[in-house]
Amino acid sequence: MKNLEQFKSILSTQSVSYNQGLMISKIKSELKKLKNVTFYEHNENIYVTKKTYKTDFVPCIVSHMDTVHAITSNLSCLQVADNITGFNRLTMKQVGIGGDDKVGIFICLQCLEYFDNCKVVFFSNEEIGCYGSYDAKMKFFSNCSFVLQCDRKGNKDFVINASGVELSTDEFQNTIISTLQNYGYVFADGGMTDVMALKQNGLKICTANISCGYYNPHQSCEYINIIDVENCRNMVFELFNQFGNIQFLHAEKPKPYKYKFDKNEFLSYSTDKDKINFCDNCTNEVEISSDIDDYFCTHCMMYGKEIKEFVYNY
Repeated sequence: MKNLEQFKSILSTQSVSYNQGLMISKIKSELKKLKNVTFYEHNENIYVTKKTYKTDFVPCIVSHMDTVHAITSNLSCLQVADNITGFNRLTMKQVGIGGDDKVGIFICLQCLEYFDNCKVVFFSNEEIGCYGSYDAKMKFFSNCSFVLQCDRKGNKDFVINASGVELSTDEFQNTIISTLQNYGYVFADGGMTDVMALKQNGLKICTANISCGYYNPHQSCEYINIIDVENCRNMVFELFNQFGNIQFLHAEKPKPYKYKFDKNEFLSYSTDKDKINFCDNCTNEVEISSDIDDYFCTHCMMYGKEIKEFVYNY
């Protein structure tokens, strides 16, 4: 892999939700090495523009800087054949390396190095409910062709629907499908991540989330396959090259996501205290009890009160 040492350096930089300082510093250090790059930080999000010559539209890619893994002083980045995992030198045990979403961070930096014109955003606190992307400065994306994100496990999913939120048009999908097939990707449904939050914020262009080669995310047995990372990066490069000067509009308001459940099955175990309500975040149907103040959404993995603190009406 080209820039393998840079990749390992990013994987070795630890970051967890609410404590992303080391990763923010690392990214800024990498950005300062690049020519024609300007960036600024707002509420722990980093907005980057690379402009070498004038053009109407530029491709955009985003990632998030936090992981779910606790910071430790004993983390090593261990490569075995084409796989990389985390290793604790003190306990001599495998630990999570944070491929979700350090792989995405690496691909973002690669795009900034390779392309003359593009935009990148590094979002904060995605793992606890997309805090950073729900707080995004949406005008930043006004001249973008499309917005991609590499923040999904595996090596073949090109997500066009995230938790019921439509991410792109049929026109966009038909335009890029042959490119995806060349790299072994297929259209798929996925879960909550930053590009979904951007659509809920009113992003009026096509977007997608892409499998990028990490496996067993959020677990101590997590690992990253270098070949799959390269394949994802190369496909993103080709999408930028082929379609980065075309703006793919998608102004349709996202449709609320409603979890389909069996009413009879629900009634068979519900009590007279149970009610059905909708999550303020994803509009998933959730169970709420009258003797507590809030609910827990199994889709967002968040409590109702926490959700209400950062979700915007749209």
